[in-house]
Amino acid sequence: MSPTANSRTEVANANYSAANFASVFAVLSTFNSVIYTSITEPEELDDVVQCTEGPQKLRELALAVLAAATGRKSKAPLSAVHWPKLCSEVAGSTVFILKSLQVPESVADSLDAFVEQNTTVRVDVLYWLCEAALMDNAAIKEMVDREANKMRKPTLASTANDSLVRLQPFAEISKQRYWLFGNKTRQLYVEGLSQRARGKLELLAQTPEEFQGAAEELQAQRNHAPKELAERLTEDIVPYLETQIKKRERVERALQRQALALANVHIYETRTRKRQRVNYMDDGPDALDYYN
Repeated sequence: MSPTANSRTEVANANYSAANFASVFAVLSTFNSVIYTSITEPEELDDVVQCTEGPQKLRELALAVLAAATGRKSKAPLSAVHWPKLCSEVAGSTVFILKSLQVPESVADSLDAFVEQNTTVRVDVLYWLCEAALMDNAAIKEMVDREANKMRKPTLASTANDSLVRLQPFAEISKQRYWLFGNKTRQLYVEGLSQRARGKLELLAQTPEEFQGAAEELQAQRNHAPKELAERLTEDIVPYLETQIKKRERVERALQRQALALANVHIYETRTRKRQRVNYMDDGPDALDYYN
């Protein structure tokens, strides 16, 4: 099962932990009503971590996750001056998490000190704060408890809240774990569970055709679990993606019609604009006095 040639087959950069990256993204997407961020795709998170467009988005993301980790209820964003004190408070109750991460003590000195770190440290810091939020944020714990009490299958792709993956994998078959990402889109990733492949995410499908191809390969296997996953892909994900594509096409056609209408108005106004009389300069002998 392989995506199209132009697909990004690996979201996680070799410079940081793929597993920690996936966990951060899952937390941000699953609890986006608590952690206020505009990130909706793994590629967007990767761009933020890499500071592709500068450090501002990374600063905003770090403050948003820190606010959740400290249980802040106000929607007003934190500022850089809060960073040292709140980081120290979170660190005091999560030492056992920090021991397994590459997070130097200098990170808590200032928000700028965090931004200046390499991508490995940035991802580990975000992972640390996300883990702290999962443990101590009352709103997140309430959401988790509410979902656990429902005792039902994971949210279907067509549900109204349209949020992303949960913290658990979409499916786990034999020695492979499948992760579903996307907000108004869907991407299916696979993670090998062997010692060598663990933590490495490979993109399997992100278009209806790719999902259909992945489902056909799963359906061809003998065991029941792959067939069940294939059924979920064809009955849930593929129709959802096709619907989203149709919605996007309708929006694009509407924008094209609007742009064409505006262009026609501009052309009409240009053609009907009152012509201005042009007075040409006399080329006679007296005309030389104009330049003198």
